[in-house]
Amino acid sequence: MDRIEKAICKALLPTLQLHGFELHKEWGYFVRKQAYGFDALLVVNQGTAKGRFFEIKCHAEIRHDHIEVPWNTLGLVYGEDNQQQTWTLLYKDLAGRNAEPMKVVPESMAADVAHVSQQVAELFVHMALPFYARFADLREVEEWVNKTPLADANPTAGGPMEDRAFHALLLAKAVNPSRYASIREAFITLDQGMFPRDKRMAMLQRVDEIQL
Repeated sequence: MDRIEKAICKALLPTLQLHGFELHKEWGYFVRKQAYGFDALLVVNQGTAKGRFFEIKCHAEIRHDHIEVPWNTLGLVYGEDNQQQTWTLLYKDLAGRNAEPMKVVPESMAADVAHVSQQVAELFVHMALPFYARFADLREVEEWVNKTPLADANPTAGGPMEDRAFHALLLAKAVNPSRYASIREAFITLDQGMFPRDKRMAMLQRVDEIQL
């Protein structure tokens, strides 16, 4: 965390603590432990726009261990600590892509941090809390992710194609097995991804064999 992120998180802490969140200092974001895994809120300093201001974004995550534990056996994330931080569904940019940037200008940093902290607190209440409540149900996660197979939607089950595909497959296998074959076929016929096709097919075979 940089000093702007730390200042915003410090200002946000009382609000988030009311809802059971604590700042995880090692990970650098807010976490609320749940029986299914955790809910998280991230505040990110995107950097400067030609030196004029720092742009702040905030994202919400939800993790279901029932999906993430087997997903992390596929070798897409290395390191035990990193594997503990993977998420099942990410709400990218709670403010929305068409919103005015949340800005911190160096010359008015203290006032801007206070203003942005209030903006993030409002996004947390009105956007993040409903997100956590809805997608605490793994069936809701599966329905959202798989209603349009492998679509790059927001909220999202991953960035690169392999992330989205294997989350989608595991979700279907866990709560809606009748949909597994169609998701699998969509992935097989798709000609894109980070890894060579033979590696992707080997990973798919491992997903086929996983018992949930």
